Amino acid sequence: MKVAIFSDTHLGFGFGTDRYAESFENAKHAVELCLAHSPDIILIIGDIFDSDIPTQETWHRTFPIFSPIKEQKRDAKLKRVKNGKEETINLSHIPVVAIHGTHEYRGKDFKNALEVLESAGCLVHLHANYVEFSKGDETLVVHGLGGVPEKKALDALQLWNPKPKENCTNILLLHQSLKDFLPFDDEMIATLAIENLPHGFDLIINGHLHWNSETKDNGIRLLLPGSTIITQMKKLEAGQEKAVCIYDTETKEIKTFPLPNQRKLFYGKIKFYSASPQEIKKTVEEKLNAFLSSVPQSTGQKKPLIRIKISGTLAKGVAPSDISFAEIEENFGERAILSIGKDLGITSFKKKMEELRELQNTKKSLPSIGIDILEKNLAETAFNNAFDTKRIFDLLAAGELDTVVELLSKKRENETEKPASTDASKNQMPAKEKQPSSGKLSDFVS
Repeated sequence: MKVAIFSDTHLGFGFGTDRYAESFENAKHAVELCLAHSPDIILIIGDIFDSDIPTQETWHRTFPIFSPIKEQKRDAKLKRVKNGKEETINLSHIPVVAIHGTHEYRGKDFKNALEVLESAGCLVHLHANYVEFSKGDETLVVHGLGGVPEKKALDALQLWNPKPKENCTNILLLHQSLKDFLPFDDEMIATLAIENLPHGFDLIINGHLHWNSETKDNGIRLLLPGSTIITQMKKLEAGQEKAVCIYDTETKEIKTFPLPNQRKLFYGKIKFYSASPQEIKKTVEEKLNAFLSSVPQSTGQKKPLIRIKISGTLAKGVAPSDISFAEIEENFGERAILSIGKDLGITSFKKKMEELRELQNTKKSLPSIGIDILEKNLAETAFNNAFDTKRIFDLLAAGELDTVVELLSKKRENETEKPASTDASKNQMPAKEKQPSSGKLSDFVS
């Protein structure tokens, strides 16, 4: 059998912006690509919608996306098994089987958007159950667990405990974060890891993570099909193409086919040390021009996405609030969609304490240490070598603040800096590891 796969279309993303139409266009292209390869079944791995309660406008644009599938006439029969009960589903078109994602998750007392799509005849929704689909002598069993809150994901999978059926091709669909692909360990972000995934399946497909990847680990073959649209501008998506995947159950081969006319993503990091606003602005502009120089200027080409993350320290007297990218965003706004994040600060309190500790270890007198600190701080300002440091220190020690201010005022020219301020960083408590709590599968499934 040929199994077509895509995920995370996020229909409705960017409502109110010029990117709103993009999610629908890309989903339409994904369906067209699938049909071009004459699949026997199509699998969608969650987050079809960007919201758990899509707007009327989003619904209006969604149903036509499924129309070409329903026009592919054929007789298809699926057997859905849930809690030991069997249900036969007769279709007159290519079967579409899907799970809901974390964006579509709702409590067991409410219907989710995929259940609405099933009622409209667009797809078959799975959640902690499976369907069987046969063609000739081959039977494909698709097991699916829809997205649940991350801290409950491990519980839900263990409580469901899916088992592959013998003498069949078995595919498991999931939609959760996986610890193996994240740079931090936080149960609010992920409780599942590859080691927690069940064995014996021919293929496990996980949505939610928006980049394309295939791994084989300890007998587990895991496919991340990625999203059809860029929403968060992740580094792993840069340089990749959004695509649909075709899985051949006979050869076990997976091929990817990129979507046409998709938006490019560029991702860059810049680190500064004691930087001025002018230096930061110049470097960012150079980075943007370097990215855009590789983009062909052709009719119909979508503006690329550019994500730049800035970190480091600022020059003495410069506060993070002094750094603005409004002018850059205006200048480059016609050529790209920009996202510039900054994590900039003044010299850290911790660094100052380390310097003080080093000075104390030299066994200098307190006045000598004070002079050293003053000279070090002045070296980072426009007052460097402008006057006798010892004189200033002595005046300060004697309480002659007015005299010091008068001296500084006479020496200072072209004042452009604001008084330096300290910014104590907030302590972040590490997340406490917890074992999965006990529960019932009915907590997650209606």
